[in-house]
Amino acid sequence: MTSPKVLKALMSRYGIAPLKRFGQNFLIDGNIADNIANAAVPKDACALEIGPGFGALTGRLLKRSSMLAAYEIDAGLAAALREIYADAPFFYLFHKDFLKAELEQDLKSLTGDRPLYIAANLPYYITSPCILKLLTSKLNIKMLTVMVQLEVAERLCAPAGSRQYGALSAAAGFYAESKMLMRVSASCFYPRPDVASAVVQMKKREQTGAGADAYLKTVKALFAMRRKTVKSNLRQNFGLDMQTAQSVLEAAGVDENSRAEMLGVADFEHLSTVLERHGVLKMDNEIITIE
Repeated sequence: MTSPKVLKALMSRYGIAPLKRFGQNFLIDGNIADNIANAAVPKDACALEIGPGFGALTGRLLKRSSMLAAYEIDAGLAAALREIYADAPFFYLFHKDFLKAELEQDLKSLTGDRPLYIAANLPYYITSPCILKLLTSKLNIKMLTVMVQLEVAERLCAPAGSRQYGALSAAAGFYAESKMLMRVSASCFYPRPDVASAVVQMKKREQTGAGADAYLKTVKALFAMRRKTVKSNLRQNFGLDMQTAQSVLEAAGVDENSRAEMLGVADFEHLSTVLERHGVLKMDNEIITIE
């Protein structure tokens, strides 16, 4: 499925053209596909693929996994995948918008409490919400191995204090430890994208006592005005007076002159815990988006 000749023949057979609105850039490098599959899924594990396209990763993942589920939004590609992998007994395809899907409802009966491993060539325009949906899922997800735009990969893996470190870095860092496995040239895709890509592996962390919603609200608020100090952002976004903002920072052990990009995961955890204790954070089931 990574041969350009085979790919074009399949497109002709099924009457499919890459759709820009779905960010469809199909992987055409077999070595890259092999490396991703081998890194993403331990032998005989349960796997989940997002956006399989024509199956550049799918066939390789099926060889490694005891069960593979996949989400594909494109009706033509879903039909093609069902035909191509009709004989695969443990392949479950959901023709759905992944961001709107009820993951626990769809997958719990397939995986039970078994560990789940993610492999995906993510559309660049929905990378952050896809990653956060997976990281915040109640499924027993152990690891994500995802192809993303190089710039996003650098942000996911950036340490606090670096130029690339931002809200997405801090948000993802609460759930997982990220490392870049490989860079991938634009020439490895058809059609060729305008940007370089990279594969990032995210190993889930053991959760601490800090609440996830409180943590994400704190990260989003403190990066709202990146050039301002944490103290200014606390006052502006949570309506705290000078004295309360000062006491929150002291209790969390955070310097009042710090900016958000200088704070690591532990700092945000301490701050969110203190803000919750002060009754500042409203836990209102809001869907928190972070770019």
